[in-house]
Parts: sequence; structure tokens; C-alpha cells
Amino acid sequence: MMRRFLVAGLAVLTVSACAPTGGMMVSDKARALGGNLFVETTGDGQAQFLVLDGEITPETAAVFERVTIDAEVDGLVIAQSPGGSLLASHQIGRTIKADRMNTIILVNCISACVDVFVAGKSREMTEIAELGLHAATDTNISYEIDRRYWLEMGFPELNEAAYRVPNDRLWIIDAVQAKRMGVATNILSARR
Repeated sequence: MMRRFLVAGLAVLTVSACAPTGGMMVSDKARALGGNLFVETTGDGQAQFLVLDGEITPETAAVFERVTIDAEVDGLVIAQSPGGSLLASHQIGRTIKADRMNTIILVNCISACVDVFVAGKSREMTEIAELGLHAATDTNISYEIDRRYWLEMGFPELNEAAYRVPNDRLWIIDAVQAKRMGVATNILSARR
């Protein structure tokens, strides 16, 4: 039987109140899929949603691809992520865009994680969420890969601005700024 994973405002409220286990923010009841991806179930058991809680690795991309083939996935809740693999984030992002999935950030989405977030059809952030952008580690190789990807996602100017920030620094964009820039489509309350 095919499972359906839902991303909804209720998911934000449920995960925001969870105690850390396996990931930093997912609940004790979250089912680990591998690659820092988890399945959370709402308190009433009526809906499930896919959560990224941690670094993006090649395993994250492989697990994400498998899940989206095996189930109907409406979107991805990003609890928190420091980023990770550029190519893995692009693979996840392209799947999100192709399948017209939504993305939500609960707390933070840094570096390569932003590549995943911007792919969402609807891109929501809680009022406390932040994006963190900077140039890739190896700008000689990564710049052209990133430039093409961000053009495909519809945010080439954001990529250009990020590449002006050295890799050892972060350009922090809060939810209000992200909405003003058109990166976030909606801001959700983080209060219960």
C-alpha cells in the first residue's frame, strides 16, 4: 500500500515541540529512514510527513529518491540542516521541483540546504527560521554548477549574492527578509 506523506502547518507545530532523538529535533517516535531523513506522524495519527534533520549527504539524496518513488510525497519539512553535499542537495532539489513538492523550514537551513528549500513549489518558513548562504568551498568548480542550478530554480540573483560571501562566513536571511525577497512564499507562526 502506498503511504502518503503530508506537509502542513500542523507539521510545523508538531515537530517544533518534539524532543531530540536520532536527529536534533525529531520526536522519539520518528522513524529514521537514513541520511538524516525521518518520518513523523501527527499526534492524532492522521498524517505523516517527511523531515530532514541534519546534514545533507549522498545517502540523503538516495533515500529521498527512494521514498519519492515508493510513496506520494507532498513536501519536505526541514527541521534544521547545516547543509552538506552540493550535488546531493541539487539532486533532492530537482526531484522536489519536478514533483511540485512544498518545503518548510522550522529553524535553520544553511548552505546547501538552501538549494533544497528554494526548489519547493510553496516555500514556507516559521517566523524564527533563518537561511544561511555563502559561496561554495571550491568556487572554481562549484560556481558554474550552482549558477545553472539556481537559474533553473528561478533565483539566479540570490546565487550571485551568495557567491559574494566568503565560504567561512554566512549571510543570514530571516523569514521576513526571505518573504520580501520572494524566496519564502509564506511565514508560519512557530507558537503552539
